[in-house]
Amino acid sequence: MFIIRYSEIGLKGEKSRRQMENILIQNIKSELERYNIFPEFKKSDGRIYIFTDSKLLYDILPRIFGIKSFSHAEEFKFRTIEEIVSITVSKFSGMISGKKFAVSAKRSGSHSFTSMDIEKILGDALYKYSAGVDLEHPDIRIYIEIRDNRFYLFTEKIEGPGGLPLKSEGKLLSLFSGGIDSPVATYMVMKRGSATDLLFCSLAHPVDTVQMLMAAKNLLDKYSIGYNAKIFIIDGSKLVTAISEHPDQMYTNIIFKKLLYEYAEYLCEKYGYNGMVTGESIGQVSSQTPQNLMLISEGIKYPVYRPLIGFDKEETINYSKSKSLFMNQSSAEFCSLFSKNPGIIVNHKDFYNEIKKFNVKDYMQELVEIDKNTIDDYIKSIKNKRFRGELDNVEFIDLRSGSDYENWHEPGAINLNLGELRNFIEHADRFKNYVFYCKKGLNSAYAASIMSKHGFNAYYVSERDLKSMQKN
Repeated sequence: MFIIRYSEIGLKGEKSRRQMENILIQNIKSELERYNIFPEFKKSDGRIYIFTDSKLLYDILPRIFGIKSFSHAEEFKFRTIEEIVSITVSKFSGMISGKKFAVSAKRSGSHSFTSMDIEKILGDALYKYSAGVDLEHPDIRIYIEIRDNRFYLFTEKIEGPGGLPLKSEGKLLSLFSGGIDSPVATYMVMKRGSATDLLFCSLAHPVDTVQMLMAAKNLLDKYSIGYNAKIFIIDGSKLVTAISEHPDQMYTNIIFKKLLYEYAEYLCEKYGYNGMVTGESIGQVSSQTPQNLMLISEGIKYPVYRPLIGFDKEETINYSKSKSLFMNQSSAEFCSLFSKNPGIIVNHKDFYNEIKKFNVKDYMQELVEIDKNTIDDYIKSIKNKRFRGELDNVEFIDLRSGSDYENWHEPGAINLNLGELRNFIEHADRFKNYVFYCKKGLNSAYAASIMSKHGFNAYYVSERDLKSMQKN
């Protein structure tokens, strides 16, 4: 069996504590059920007991927020203190042979002895089997927890991530680049109990999208236990084009960030998020001076949480590595598209004159929504299901808007939106090859991944690449 300990949850009022305990148990259960493990759970006075000896818990429990520490233990019933001594000696006399040991006891309930009494009695009983007692640096530390008429024996306390159970503190939306900062910032608010979804703006699909998804998968697989996080992907390449056509534009970095905030605000309102999260820290880049952070936050109705606000880059990297989030990849080459003429000292009036030229709905488009459980399928489709023009018996599906379809479409293609995909799959012909296309390949790669998962031969392509194939 395993003993789960928490700290912060125990400081809450009775109702909140009970709710958080239940969320924590449900999060643990959800992960164990993935491996067909269905143990009994029991709660008692600041402890959660899981009745299984599966070694998988050594990997799972250190990644579940709300757990301060845990131990693999044995449970025993007793009536007298002599029974405690007898069982403990039989369990540890051989283990401490030739080694120095210490006993640490905790007790809860009504007993005729104290925790200190137990430590002394067990220490005396075990001494003759050992090389002596060392209270500070023993070779083996024997832990005993006594709860009413039961006691638990173990030799190690394994550290958990701490914090509060995921889903106990509302929902947030993280502006996620997949670099170093945003995974750490997302981790930190998840640790505080907030179920967190991700928003990514692709500037060079599919390369930056795949990089981001690998970072997202690493974070979410490790730590989003109990919550199937969503990932929103939007296409920002039109903004790149517009800026490249105006190389003298002074505020490109801040315009990009401001538009991303505005899109996040739209999603917060649509899906009921309590705020947005960023990996920004003061002065790290030009868009993160206090003046510019104030400027891009101005007019945003939802709170902007910045867990890394006081971190320097080295601190963030070290924290990232300590939590196994560091991916040794960077989105800097894509972000640098907006840093040719960084606006450091920004004139407020000039900036707002410039931002008026950029409507967020015009420059950030084509939303794709996937979730943690479909990341692998989407990545496989992006990498392996790209249409290269060498298929027979092909049916094309156009996922663009109706107006785009009317202006131009592949001959014979049908116009479909993602909401109709499920129904389309139900009536599809398994002997055909299906090729989805859209503006940049975001939606089409997603549709191909869903259809392939249902056993169909499905591929994707961007509008540009498809037109190029026609010319050739």
